[in-house]
Amino acid sequence: MLLKDVEKVHKQKMKFIGFSTKASLNEDIQFNIVKNLREQILTQLPLIKNRLNDSIFLIQVYEEEEWTPDTPYTHMVAVEVKDFSFVPNAMITHTIPNGEFLVFKHQGPEENIDSTYITMNEWLEENNYVAPRLFDIEQWEDLTAMNNHDHIIKIYIPL
Repeated sequence: MLLKDVEKVHKQKMKFIGFSTKASLNEDIQFNIVKNLREQILTQLPLIKNRLNDSIFLIQVYEEEEWTPDTPYTHMVAVEVKDFSFVPNAMITHTIPNGEFLVFKHQGPEENIDSTYITMNEWLEENNYVAPRLFDIEQWEDLTAMNNHDHIIKIYIPL
């Protein structure tokens, strides 16, 4: 976790095409749900026209209830696109409105990201960002490097 590198950014409206399911964190760990969604999106990449870049995104949408590892929430694995003029079969669309985000960076293998979330949530609380968040976004720029120690995953927290 690189707390010294926390930055505040403004993002324009983002449009995503991908796959989605609802499950708890414990279900994801037990059944590799996000990993399976990621494999699904990789097989469909050639069909997704007008992608903006090669990044894959994990969008996690939380319910308004108190979060626990057993609380189901929506997991979306998607790519950012210019528009929704062509959506391959069985894929969903999702739009994130423009707004301000804090960007945190997880460095190291993806499997160690839980400790980054713990540190990040403590930082948010210590810095008075205490409003419950409705979603967060992880940006994976290079899936082939997910297990490398120098790999960076950006985590966007809406303000």
